[in-house]
Amino acid sequence: MTDPEFFERVVRYQDGALSSIEIEDLERALREDPERRRHFAEWQLRSMALHDHFRQEAFRVPSAALERRRANRISLRPLLAAAAGIVIGLFGASVVWAISTPEWIATASRVSGLGDAGFEEGSAGPIDTGFPKTTGRWSGDEASRIDLDRGRVLQFVSPGADGTAPGGRAISCDVFQLVDLRSLRSAAAGEDEAMLELSADFRDGRAAGTQPSVTFMVQIFLFAGDPAILRQAWPNNLGEALASGAAFVHTMGETKPEWHRLGAKCLVPPGADFAVIQLAARPNLRPADLESLYADAVALTLTTRPDLPVKMVE
Repeated sequence: MTDPEFFERVVRYQDGALSSIEIEDLERALREDPERRRHFAEWQLRSMALHDHFRQEAFRVPSAALERRRANRISLRPLLAAAAGIVIGLFGASVVWAISTPEWIATASRVSGLGDAGFEEGSAGPIDTGFPKTTGRWSGDEASRIDLDRGRVLQFVSPGADGTAPGGRAISCDVFQLVDLRSLRSAAAGEDEAMLELSADFRDGRAAGTQPSVTFMVQIFLFAGDPAILRQAWPNNLGEALASGAAFVHTMGETKPEWHRLGAKCLVPPGADFAVIQLAARPNLRPADLESLYADAVALTLTTRPDLPVKMVE
């Protein structure tokens, strides 16, 4: 398992999207590598303490078919709980947290740094390739802006290897954007809790039952520092993220293809300078061609609300 695969698997573990075989592989990697155990512990403890109650809200299932798929995913929870025991056993730490439900009024606003949210800017055609060089522009693996029934949308065309490992496996078709968050520092540094939500519409235009299944995902990672430096090592530096959030859904086509909303949330720490947002379509059998897979209506929303009582104890 390479480091990019490991970090991707940790994110999928946190969202309950691993198969039993993938869980065994993750356990093996943790047993064999102390550095991976450290990264896993950091991510898992942060997730348990800060993200779980938001992630339960972030995945909105729009149809009975997707509800059945989610039920299948939740059936893995006992295995995931067993895997989480690795962290407690290795580090001897525990997390104590409580979520109260006072009556508050949350304030939400769109983040202005997100560019081309509806893929309507410019002419139809391919997006830029590679990891983004500047903020506010889409780039990544092979994908194109095309005209569909609802207007201009993004079509996932072909998976690509990571730029830092050009000879590596092409696992998924990933599209990224860098978003400058420095204008949000006042909100993140105040007494209120600041939370970012990344959401997007996805559509699997294939016929129902089409193989292989495809995983759509939205992911958001918050970093401090210079985006140009991050670009040089992406995705090997995912472990440096200050906060993250992700949401996934598995599809096999639909009798009547429709658009479905998927959202991921993460808290904004005071030191966050920029966000990496990611949209992806991953075939779950490789190699595989992508066809009729689309994304649209991306939104990045900042919500502020009173801080929640979270504490860590040894």
